[in-house]
Amino acid sequence: MSTERDEALARTERLVLREVRSHDLSVLERMWQDPVMRRHLGGPVSDEVVAERRVGDHTGGLMVTRSSGEFVGWCHLGRYRTGDLELSYVFLPEWWGRGYAREASAAAIGLAFDRFPDAPRLIAVAQEANVRSVRLLEALGMVRVDTFEEFAARQVMYAIDRPQAASGA
Repeated sequence: MSTERDEALARTERLVLREVRSHDLSVLERMWQDPVMRRHLGGPVSDEVVAERRVGDHTGGLMVTRSSGEFVGWCHLGRYRTGDLELSYVFLPEWWGRGYAREASAAAIGLAFDRFPDAPRLIAVAQEANVRSVRLLEALGMVRVDTFEEFAARQVMYAIDRPQAASGA
């Protein structure tokens, strides 16, 4: 029988990043369909997409508070279409403005380079209009490396390379 400590991908002062469990799908569904949360992510996904995602791969860290186990958000490490390792995330609006996004994303960056030793850099893509996300990526030491149009919006790509991440830059 595994314990919470065994299942943790990473721990921070206030958060545990852990794998998604089947009973967590309702919170993921909210993240996929909430119009506020999806404003800069192409809008809510359709019921058909939700049905596909329910049976798909949910690799990533569901972020919960250490004190109460409440859901805060989700971080995913995967491969972007360029082959780069990518960090993507979404946070529940009731937790915005409390520093959890920075705390969780910093932990995910460390986890990325530990889990993917072949990755020379980690990227993240956000809509340029998502000022909070852009500020977060810059605060994490990531630098803008590209801009492009996609999903009828201007996107920005940020990156941090392994040496920068290791130095805490």
